[in-house]
Amino acid sequence: MYQIDQSGKIEQTSKDTVLCLANNEWDAIIIKAKTKRQIQEIFRRNGQPRNFVLFTFCAGLAILIERNLNAGRIVIDREYYGKEAIIKKLIGEMSYVIRDKVNIDFGLIGKLSKAHFLSGEVKNKKKKPNFIATEKRIMRIIKKTEVGKQLKDT
Repeated sequence: MYQIDQSGKIEQTSKDTVLCLANNEWDAIIIKAKTKRQIQEIFRRNGQPRNFVLFTFCAGLAILIERNLNAGRIVIDREYYGKEAIIKKLIGEMSYVIRDKVNIDFGLIGKLSKAHFLSGEVKNKKKKPNFIATEKRIMRIIKKTEVGKQLKDT
């Protein structure tokens, strides 16, 4: 079983967000603050500012999980209580491969977990992320969803 933890919330657009998947191995992606502000502006211009956080979070998760399809079972830290079913649905819309190959659950990832520790290490620049998620990559994933198809970049 792999765990995923987030360091730096998506809605904190002045700070980078790190999503880290860990077990014996680990993988971390970073969504830079500037990238989050660019995506947030796209959602604002399209009259959907409330969708920014969940869609960006799910796109980041989709990138991370697709990079680790061999994980089998993943437990994602409960970052957004009550939104777990929506998050799982959105990840499935963003990546059919994930839906078919990975079992996703949600739980509380404690401060002693490797995912929590490593996400903090990357956020504090003690370790380098394995991947930097760009605005184009995230938007390409978001546009696979019904809501995302309605978004215009300009």
